[in-house]
Amino acid sequence: MKRIPLCPLLHDGPSDVQVWRVDIDFAATLADEAFSVLSGDERAHARVFRRSEDALRFATVRAALREQLASTLATAPHALWLVRDAMGRPSLAETTSLDFNVSHSGAHGLIALSMRRRVGVDIEQRSAHLDWRSLASLTLAGSEVAWLDEASADQRLEHFYDAWVAKEALLKTTGVGVVRGLQRLTVLPREGTQVRLRDHVPDEARDLAATWLAAPAGYATCVAWSTQERLVPFGG
Repeated sequence: MKRIPLCPLLHDGPSDVQVWRVDIDFAATLADEAFSVLSGDERAHARVFRRSEDALRFATVRAALREQLASTLATAPHALWLVRDAMGRPSLAETTSLDFNVSHSGAHGLIALSMRRRVGVDIEQRSAHLDWRSLASLTLAGSEVAWLDEASADQRLEHFYDAWVAKEALLKTTGVGVVRGLQRLTVLPREGTQVRLRDHVPDEARDLAATWLAAPAGYATCVAWSTQERLVPFGG
């Protein structure tokens, strides 16, 4: 059976946190063999998208996820029952210690998983035309806005996306998503690849860490994880 190719990504985090990049083939169709692992609900969800590009992003990442989860758990992709929690975060319906997270944007997706801790991941395609200041109140802490104002004009947008993906990945790791607001976290200025939480750290982020990943040209990527290992199964 044809499988969606995965590209492993190296990082400086715990060895149990695994990350793969998925490249979207926009010449594919939902009838292709690679998508035969999808459930009926997943196929129906893919058909809801009006644009074929959006359908292929969802289907490609979900098919790749099923294949990787099945390989990790030594089971068949069709045997996996994936559900979404109240925040829309996918998980395995069966009680298991395996946690995973996905993200996709543009022509790429990311998959992260761990058998020991919670994980979160985010990828965003950079847009040279994005008005980051119009989003600052929703995404940045005041100190980050001040730091970006001092940065060179050609670096401001790059650093804005760095902050965006880091905060998304961190908050997705908590399980509450971005409901409480990206601006509650401070990750700028960036120093190297390790994400450093600065200023006041909210309670839900105290046991989290993250690192920026090597990204395709024109993208920003980050993976986050809980520093405390889980001793009981997720959902248990």
